[in-house]
Amino acid sequence: MLNKKLKTVERFLQYLQVEKQYSPDTIRAYKVDLEQFFESVDSKVKIAQISTNNIQQFIQNLSRKKMSERTLSRKLASIKSLFKYLVRQEEVRVNIASLIKAPKIPKRLPNYLSNAEISSLLDYPYGDTFKDYRDRLILELFYATGLRISELIKIKIGNIQTESGTIKVLGKGNKERIVVFGATASDILREYLKQRAKCEQFNLSPYLFPQFKKSIDGSMKSHINVKTVFNIVKKYIRQISSDEKLSPHSLRHSFATHLLENGADLMAVKDLLGHASLSSTQIYTHLQTKKLQEVYNQAHPHAK
Repeated sequence: MLNKKLKTVERFLQYLQVEKQYSPDTIRAYKVDLEQFFESVDSKVKIAQISTNNIQQFIQNLSRKKMSERTLSRKLASIKSLFKYLVRQEEVRVNIASLIKAPKIPKRLPNYLSNAEISSLLDYPYGDTFKDYRDRLILELFYATGLRISELIKIKIGNIQTESGTIKVLGKGNKERIVVFGATASDILREYLKQRAKCEQFNLSPYLFPQFKKSIDGSMKSHINVKTVFNIVKKYIRQISSDEKLSPHSLRHSFATHLLENGADLMAVKDLLGHASLSSTQIYTHLQTKKLQEVYNQAHPHAK
């Protein structure tokens, strides 16, 4: 019976890939979540016989293992999506998972770099090798555009408009959006492209940041991978800060935080970040409140 359930999962994952065009990473996460869930259910129980109790017990057992609320919420969302699909396919009558409330996820303030730290990071004494030019551009683009790491690695040269200072990127859910960059990033980009043009092995790659390792056919058609970019950013951040929580995503947080601190409109920041809803962007308003409290406590006579 488990094999039949896993075949249902495979059909669902194919639907997510073909119809919804979800990314490979998202599909892998769904696969892990759903296989884990079905392994927790008695193998004799058919999918149509699964109850809310089965789902609740699955979530409760994971919770006892100290799994985070965020992970529990994602696993429940995977189960809900599967049953929604099964209702649409008329394989079950109701989405029993929709009756279960997701665990409340505590809002965590994002880690970001101060203006001074950003200046130290981007004014770091880089060298003159091709990799040095590449590293400098990677760091600048993260801060100048607020890109996610998954978006940065897939930038194609053909999607960059240097005249208007814009890049078309593919974001979450395969949604395209335009990000903007300024004069500093433009100068670094031009210099990097000059250096890139000298590397003949990259001529066939459409990506701004090609991988160094050749493909099976001997070409350089693929892009730099996430791990490489993560390690590059961590290497330079460690030069200017001892905070191990800082990462490439911290540069995206810094981008949003510094925009709002300088008077940018929240809705505009939402669009620049590629957030689907304003609630995702509102986390940055907590940072503004925190800063105001610090200013008040330092400056107001009655604060102490």
